[in-house]
Amino acid sequence: MNVFNKILLKAVLLPSGVYEKMGVNVRHLRAILMTKLIMDDRRPNSFQQMRRQARKKPISNATLSTMAMSIIAGVLFVFISAFLKNTVTQLTIYFSFYITFLASILIADFTSVLIDVRDTYIILPKPVTDRTVVLSRLLHIFIHICKTALPMCLPGAVYFTYTYNALVLLVFLLMVGMAILFTIFLINACYIFILKITTPQKFQNIISYIQIVFAVFFYACYQIVPRVATRFSGFDITRYKSAPLFPSYWFAAAVSQAWQPVNSLQVWLCVLLSLIAPLLSLWVVIKYFAPSFNQKLALISAGTTEAGGGDSKLVPQAKGISGYSKFMAQLFTKKGAERAAFIFTWQLMIRSRDFKMKVYPAIGYVAVIIVLTMFNIKISVQDITGLTAKGKSAILIIIYFSNLLLVSGLGQLIYYEKYKAAWVFYSAPIEVPGKIVSGAVKACIAQFFFPIALIIFLVLTGLAGVSILPNILLGFSNAFLLGSLAGYFIVNRLPFSCPPNIKASRGTLRIAMVSIFGFVMASIQYSIINITPVVIIFTLLSAGAAWLLLDSIKKLSWQKINANYED
Repeated sequence: MNVFNKILLKAVLLPSGVYEKMGVNVRHLRAILMTKLIMDDRRPNSFQQMRRQARKKPISNATLSTMAMSIIAGVLFVFISAFLKNTVTQLTIYFSFYITFLASILIADFTSVLIDVRDTYIILPKPVTDRTVVLSRLLHIFIHICKTALPMCLPGAVYFTYTYNALVLLVFLLMVGMAILFTIFLINACYIFILKITTPQKFQNIISYIQIVFAVFFYACYQIVPRVATRFSGFDITRYKSAPLFPSYWFAAAVSQAWQPVNSLQVWLCVLLSLIAPLLSLWVVIKYFAPSFNQKLALISAGTTEAGGGDSKLVPQAKGISGYSKFMAQLFTKKGAERAAFIFTWQLMIRSRDFKMKVYPAIGYVAVIIVLTMFNIKISVQDITGLTAKGKSAILIIIYFSNLLLVSGLGQLIYYEKYKAAWVFYSAPIEVPGKIVSGAVKACIAQFFFPIALIIFLVLTGLAGVSILPNILLGFSNAFLLGSLAGYFIVNRLPFSCPPNIKASRGTLRIAMVSIFGFVMASIQYSIINITPVVIIFTLLSAGAAWLLLDSIKKLSWQKINANYED
């Protein structure tokens, strides 16, 4: 166990007397934490795993790189809050970003710790209480968070000390600690609450969607907030009566009192809440949620086992094949290997948590990019309705940027954590494996292109009228061509048959080339947007080229497929 872990372990065990009064066995707690930290030293984190899979060599200085990234995030928080003139508002915005960022880390990186059922099988059969196990899990997460949270607060500590004084620094560091505690136990309480009101089978899906929402939220914040911060430099949160309802305001008020004390009952109440709320959260989680928490975790594993054993609960999932996916499969594929691959890929894309985590955030990213583009070039709904030059540009932007989701899905179509299960493709009597690849590509197009295309079609037609219909169809034909092109150059292997991030740079380069080609097609369409006959001709050519590309994918041989694995 490294020195930093030893220091943090001693720090979290300092209130041993309080733990004992809560019914926690401190000796057991220390042993569990030491074991977990030793295991952490031997297991690479998410950044190290990506680099190891991509470079196939040992990782060095991973802790320093993680701390450097945390410091950069802290600089961004300071940069955003520095535009504001009011002290309490500055600190409130800073703590809001700080707490939200920590919450996202907790959800994104430590969900596996929260729902780790190995504790249920290894520790609980021993004479260890539920409260000890839950507290060990919370403190384990707290230690991990500290490795990110402490470097992340360093820029803020320097800035606020330079701007104010040393007393502000001491109170600021205390409030950072309270914010960390409050964030950790708030998220844990939410997790436990979700476990109490939902089925264990749905729990992991809910967590996945929460992670996706947080990923999109932070991408939007980093893109939008710096652009609008200067416009709200005179914003004063103290003018709003609802401000004390936000926890970040409590911590900001406490730090502000160290600089400019205010004799206000409301302010002192916020200061008191900043100290009591985190500790009270710890007590509530351990005392009231602990007894049922581990039982719910055991049910997660039990539910998975039952599902794997052919339980009747799988019947509703099997019926899902006869819906929209079966209709699309019959519409775009022929009977046999291609249709089977279509349905197989469709179902796995829906059920794979790893696939959804890598692809679904692209929906939010695309929305943010479109909004930012509209914001930068000042496009309004009236421009689209009136089909002005800006309005036509907006229509093309919406159509072509929406294709990023399809390209993102195709880029992940060959990767899967359990890639060794792809042996089933080789065991089946299939003469032309291109049919499997073609079915997978068509499934991705049907799932990530057609629903969004339908929504965009209805919205744009409703706003701009029927006159814009030829250009909408050309845009979708080109988007369909881009998807077929991405499928031809990127999905040149069997679906879900490669380990994640292997030779990712080459796949990224191909995706970039496809995106550049999309920009070229959008530029060409913009130049002919008012020439309807030419638009119609280009639509037919684009649709024909897309269909030929899909047909060529279907003809891939075993020799070509195996050669792509060797590249």
